[in-house]
Amino acid sequence: MEVPGRQRCLAQIVDHLGPTRLGRELGLARLRSLEDLRASLPIMDHERHEREVELHLGFGLADSSDERARELSGAACERDAVISVWRAFGGERPARRVALLRGHSVDPIVDRIARDDVRALGGEVLAIDRIDDPQAVLERLEELDPELMVVPSVLTLRWLETVHRGPLERRIRGLRMVLAEHDLGQAVRSRVRVKTAGWIHRSGRLGLPSLRPPDHALTLAVGSQIIELLPYGNPEEDAQRVYASETVLPEHAIVGQRYELVVSSPQGFLRLRTDEHVRVVGFDAPSEHAPFPRPRVVRLAPSPPDVTLEGCTVAGAWLTASLRQAFHREDPALVAAEIGPDPRSVPRGIAVVPSGQTGASMQLPDAFQDTELGGLTRTGTARVKRHRPRALLVKVEVQGYVAPELSGFLSQRIDQSLRRRSPAYDYLRERDDLQPPRVMVLPSGTRRSEEDRRIRELVGGVWVPEVRVVGM
Repeated sequence: MEVPGRQRCLAQIVDHLGPTRLGRELGLARLRSLEDLRASLPIMDHERHEREVELHLGFGLADSSDERARELSGAACERDAVISVWRAFGGERPARRVALLRGHSVDPIVDRIARDDVRALGGEVLAIDRIDDPQAVLERLEELDPELMVVPSVLTLRWLETVHRGPLERRIRGLRMVLAEHDLGQAVRSRVRVKTAGWIHRSGRLGLPSLRPPDHALTLAVGSQIIELLPYGNPEEDAQRVYASETVLPEHAIVGQRYELVVSSPQGFLRLRTDEHVRVVGFDAPSEHAPFPRPRVVRLAPSPPDVTLEGCTVAGAWLTASLRQAFHREDPALVAAEIGPDPRSVPRGIAVVPSGQTGASMQLPDAFQDTELGGLTRTGTARVKRHRPRALLVKVEVQGYVAPELSGFLSQRIDQSLRRRSPAYDYLRERDDLQPPRVMVLPSGTRRSEEDRRIRELVGGVWVPEVRVVGM
């Protein structure tokens, strides 16, 4: 099936990236179809994509005022669809005054897409790119009295309500609707309609707002860039996330299935795993740029990542469960927690192993990840073994009295729980190859101050899970 949106995007990838050194090495000029792209290039996670693609392109930050860069973003292809849904959300009378609260992200093209979308409404626009003085921002909003407010996160609206100490429509009388991109499941006091604004990624437009149920559903922007779907198992059933070996095309999606989005665009993205997860809930009608049923999805929070230690990988689901179960009824209440590898536990120095002892392969298969060969990386004619962390670092914020022995109790309980769940972890702890987790109790208010900082920046989502698993 000929898909105009995909063919346009593929042609731009060949024209724009093909002449580069990376494009010549990958043979991008020989690509003629999406099947060629999928057969020629592997799926890459963020780390590998940055190392093998972005590092070699060397574009730097694109000039958002460059017409060529705006054309390559593909945002104009489905802008009319976005605006028509926004106007349908607002009713018959179009918004004459719009407040856009959006900071400057790392990629200027993302900001340009969002601002061009708002200006396409045709009303008076007040742009606010940072909140330094919340009262001053409320005064500016009250002076404009916008009918529509566009924010990056629903928590931005809730934070302004906290500053005002009441629903925002009591201060801004003309406000009829709020459009947000992230954290749409969070509750607010305001009775004005809160709808989805769409979804913009570094690679371009990722999702369009949809009028069809459920609330806050999105239609994948398959006409703006090349989007593939990578299936994976149910994280509630599998301790570790199990991915399929190949992606599926959006028109072949299965209702109810979870997917991670894989994108390719002339902005310098080649089959990048975005770490953005969705569940397909239906299909919307074909469009001019995508003549097939387009998947309608709801966004999912990514399941906690696995943590790699020296000799074993611990599932993120086990880490979160062990941390939650470590708190007993008599302990203070858990406010927030962060668990990941402990940088202090990485042994100093490196071990150089002659390449003849380890084979000549540049990259070993994933099956070697948890073995002594998994930490070997090629450097010249030798292989350098890079040590991995040997312990976990747990940071917790609690509410209530903190006894001096709380850190020790939590460390012991988390360690015992992980040893019951993971035989590999238990074996390495028995040999003292791994150390018990190190627990730090953070000062009260740490989570709130971090959330306030993200809200004031007006960039991306704000909400994070109560227990967060991080990597190094």
